[in-house]
Amino acid sequence: MGCRKFCSASSHPYGKQYKAAFRKSVFPSQIPYLINGDPKGSLQETAQNILDQIFLSPAIPTNYNLTTSTQPPDSPFSPQEISAVTEHLPSGKASGIDGIDNLLIKIIHKRFNNIFPLQQVPAPKLLPGFLENRKYYLILERRKRPRLTSSYRPISFLPTIWKVLEKLMTQRLTYHLESTNSLNDRQHGFREGKSVDTVINELLSKIKTARRDGKYVLVLSIDIKGAFDNLQHRAILKSLDASACPVNINRLFHSLLQNRKVTLLTPQGRATKNQKQGCPQGSCSGPALWNLVANKILNQVWPDNVHIQAFADDFVMVTEADTNKSLVEDTQSAITQFSSWCSENELAISTEKTNYILFSKMVRSPKITWNGYKINRVNSIKYLEIHVYDRLNWLEHINKQGEKAIKMQQNLKRLTCGNWGISQIRRWTLYKMVIEQIFWPTDLQLDV
Repeated sequence: MGCRKFCSASSHPYGKQYKAAFRKSVFPSQIPYLINGDPKGSLQETAQNILDQIFLSPAIPTNYNLTTSTQPPDSPFSPQEISAVTEHLPSGKASGIDGIDNLLIKIIHKRFNNIFPLQQVPAPKLLPGFLENRKYYLILERRKRPRLTSSYRPISFLPTIWKVLEKLMTQRLTYHLESTNSLNDRQHGFREGKSVDTVINELLSKIKTARRDGKYVLVLSIDIKGAFDNLQHRAILKSLDASACPVNINRLFHSLLQNRKVTLLTPQGRATKNQKQGCPQGSCSGPALWNLVANKILNQVWPDNVHIQAFADDFVMVTEADTNKSLVEDTQSAITQFSSWCSENELAISTEKTNYILFSKMVRSPKITWNGYKINRVNSIKYLEIHVYDRLNWLEHINKQGEKAIKMQQNLKRLTCGNWGISQIRRWTLYKMVIEQIFWPTDLQLDV
């Protein structure tokens, strides 16, 4: 009876009923169980322990002082820029640590057009303390053990004023990088004119061309552990300095990364920690800053038979060779080169999630290792929700998507029954927008 009443009270297709059926979240009362199932101390102490495990300190401290720059400053943010960003803030988003939500900022800006003095930005040190503090929630990742802290992704909720400023900064940085062709064309993530379709098509084109030439082809899917969370501030600042970014925008990003604090709320109070590395997941600047740092590895000189591409932090390496021996040697050499870049930036590879797929008639699997750990061969790799099969057909992808659709349909049934549950129109909305979209066509080269 309680479930019937709960489901029938649905007022929005993506409300709490949808979240209960399709998503998982962590409530404050569950926090004690995240320390490997062995809760100790108060709720606030446990939350502090969680922050200490998630937000680590870098091995090499970061020097946040801006180096002397000869680049000219960019013009101040115009009222039109500020209005465009403010008006496009989504109204339903949660507030940051200041408790001020997006809707309130939009109303204030509309009534008092120049109340936020962002036209005077960029300026040297301008961020007050409350802008540097970020509220976090923990989101359980799929197929992970709920009692392990490592199974949770920290999602940040920034102060709304900071969201506006950060968006303005990111737009200026992105325009500079794109207008000067600073980003490698093999980076497809979070860029205008690039998408999942372009990165998959480039991968398939490489495989197809090499196979037509009679080559052995090995595709290595690389998984970087917590790439955004472990991105080093010193790497970001070094890349900004090298990008010839306008000096005032550069100075703003230096200010963005300093004195940052993260907060986890509990019924007993706040747990707070200084954040000395990483980009907040949920921020608009994170992808742009990651692309800037990752640009270095894409720009390195690679052998003609080795191709590397990326969609943000999802890297794929394609090696082609005439013999099995050359294939292994060239792949290992490329891994050493990539591993060196990871070590330089204090990034670690998950050898359990890093796999390779072989496109050849070779029966015996070549032995591929990463820092002494064996990399497993698989029949298909999942790259950006697309399953690439070693037989170069789409049977594996279609089967996986079918299983996913059936599971989601079962979740939808939990909210409905013959004469109760969410309304018919909301059922139809969820089916069309959540389940049916899994099979929507794309521009992928399905004729491989």
